[in-house]
Amino acid sequence: MPALAVIAESRLILDGLWARLRESETVHTVTGLDCGALTWEAERVRLRLTDGAELATRLVVGADGRDSWVRNQAGIDIHPHSYQQKGVVANFATEKPHGQTARQWFMPDGVLAYLPLPGNCISIVWSAGETKAQALTALAPDAFCAEVAAAGRHALGALRLITPAAAFPLRRLNIGSLVRPRLALIGDAAHNVHPLAGQGVNLGFQDAWRLAETLHRRGVYRDCGDYHLLRRYDRARREDILAMQIVTEGLQRLFNNRDPLLGWARNLGLSAANRLTGVKHLLARRALGTG
Repeated sequence: MPALAVIAESRLILDGLWARLRESETVHTVTGLDCGALTWEAERVRLRLTDGAELATRLVVGADGRDSWVRNQAGIDIHPHSYQQKGVVANFATEKPHGQTARQWFMPDGVLAYLPLPGNCISIVWSAGETKAQALTALAPDAFCAEVAAAGRHALGALRLITPAAAFPLRRLNIGSLVRPRLALIGDAAHNVHPLAGQGVNLGFQDAWRLAETLHRRGVYRDCGDYHLLRRYDRARREDILAMQIVTEGLQRLFNNRDPLLGWARNLGLSAANRLTGVKHLLARRALGTG
């Protein structure tokens, strides 16, 4: 493979999706309105919009993020686990070229990632304790640039802020089931993981692909909202989601600690993995979804 991963800006993905929707003759879009209420019936779901209009469908897909309105309307209980951290995000122009390489620093109080963008630009995600995150976002632009550059060992030289810093709380969320009769949840509405592995959006893409495949191959299940059909999607995604949550939870606990003995063992293990080509290839194939 030419690369282990690709960094794509959210706005470009959204532009591409909207372009495809505009070209479609079979997709009807409704914009500029809020949802008022969802009502489940035996054969359909009814969605009332804030302008009084009502839509009826056999299947609702909740793809509306971590604080999902659809999930709440369905009465699905959640029990999130807070990491007591916030993800600080911002974009920078860099003095030195990044070489299309992502970089990551694991520190006792958080994880900092430099993610390459076109040109000499990067996006950062700094998973930091809530107090540290608040202090970072309160800094003046020049001071914030200096702090991020120092935490990144000045690997890309001086930084210039392009977008203001923002922060969002980090948590783990794994609900009991991704489906109900006539309802399927995908993306952050269905699960949250720690961002240190950068896999949250990839899990969401895999949800969408698997749900589409399940519906396309539904066979005798003519009703796309049939609960037994939707359970196929739930079972197909359960293992991958749980595995990613276990990995990110383990990494977060492994690196965000001040135990010198654990730190020594961790660094020894990483150094050994770096020297064992077979292990690295196995990890790469797993990350690419080919192993």
